[in-house]
Amino acid sequence: MRKYTFYQLDVFTRKAFCGNPLAVFPEADNLSDEEMQHIAREMNLSETVFVLPSEKALRRLRIFTPTQELPLAGHPVVGTWNLLAQLGITPQTGNGIIEIEQELKLGILPVEIEFRDKKPFQVVMTQGKFEAGEIVSDEREIEKLAEGLGLKVSDFDSRDDLPIQTVSTGIKALAVPVVSLEALSRCRINPGLLSKIYLAQGAIGCYAFTFETIEAKAKVHARFFAPDDSIAEDAATGSAAGSLSGYLIYYGAIETNKFTIEQGDFMKRPSRIFSEITGEKRNVEKVKIGGSSIVVAKGEVFF
Repeated sequence: MRKYTFYQLDVFTRKAFCGNPLAVFPEADNLSDEEMQHIAREMNLSETVFVLPSEKALRRLRIFTPTQELPLAGHPVVGTWNLLAQLGITPQTGNGIIEIEQELKLGILPVEIEFRDKKPFQVVMTQGKFEAGEIVSDEREIEKLAEGLGLKVSDFDSRDDLPIQTVSTGIKALAVPVVSLEALSRCRINPGLLSKIYLAQGAIGCYAFTFETIEAKAKVHARFFAPDDSIAEDAATGSAAGSLSGYLIYYGAIETNKFTIEQGDFMKRPSRIFSEITGEKRNVEKVKIGGSSIVVAKGEVFF
């Protein structure tokens, strides 16, 4: 009998049973692609990570949703490296930041791990190059999008310099500005219709957001919907948060390059995602996303 140990973490939070759940298999050698996908479907979380040796970096991370492998994802990277730091797989320090490299399907990317009192406190990942993609401007398509989200067109923030647009730092998401927190709270998605709309844009999901927030220190509140991947709503989406952060700087919609994105509150899983962007309007150079994680469970899978 083959058995593989896994850990479950809550990511982008410092409190158990908040944030976004994640399953991590820290020693996934000899698992086939098919077995990894079967396990991810069994875990039934938005993502499951399988950690493998790498000849190019400290470790190789393979990230699966219940239906597919991803080239990049935020909360899996943040949670996995928090765990690997706890397990002593990374360099250690009492207080300070260490930097390592990870191998993802997207390529080799750096990760910063901040330690406090000899424990990993926050993990910050550098994402891929920001790209501003196709803008959704057709009135009929915007009406369909509103219907797919369970909103009215009047619920969208219609300013000219803040379009509905596909954006990416490695994975495409459809950024949808919403006029208020109250409007965002009313999202009740039509899975089939919404999937059709964002898939037509080459995106993996829809990231609706507003500048109204629950906490004064946050700058944006967002909700992520990816029903085609069996994710009705995600509690914290690091890849989409990175893409949105680049979008906000690209359009000069925010005055600071370091800020917090709220997510998950309407699911009763509050998540707080740290963003740090290098660049300026129309010139986004680097996108970093980070946060804290906490281990909540440990188990084994048998074959």
